[in-house]
Amino acid sequence: MKFRPLAALLLLVCCSLMSCKTIEPANSTLKDLQEWASPEPYDSVSPAHEQQRAKAAMVQWVERYLKHEYRVIGQRFVLTAPGSTDGAAIGSKAQQHVTQNLGGSMKINGWYDDDGYRIFLWTFGDSSPRYVAFVWANDFLPDTHDRTLLGYFELVPSAKH
Repeated sequence: MKFRPLAALLLLVCCSLMSCKTIEPANSTLKDLQEWASPEPYDSVSPAHEQQRAKAAMVQWVERYLKHEYRVIGQRFVLTAPGSTDGAAIGSKAQQHVTQNLGGSMKINGWYDDDGYRIFLWTFGDSSPRYVAFVWANDFLPDTHDRTLLGYFELVPSAKH
């Protein structure tokens, strides 16, 4: 009889864990941007334990592409729906959100066919500017049923040495 309350508690904890989403630390700007540009359920927020190498490679590429003048301080990743090639449309929605809702302006529009990623970088805010970027991988991730990785990033200027 002593096991019923413990079993019930265990069941409740398991159910709540199964229904919650594991995402990167909360960043309302990135969350709002992602929900505007690539809403669920069509695209899905990627749990932290999923596609770790691909995510790390994307972060490294962003910082390298920006010549280490910026560093990533916030990140949110999404996997597109299987077979989706809507990266340009998602980027357009992200552009709309940043310019219309956040008052941002485009700083970099890096759409190059010879690179593994594509990037938009925006700045917004007057006295202390903030930087957000949208990045998408040009290729589908292996073993994901043709899903593409999207990244939403908050950046800060790197310290000058």
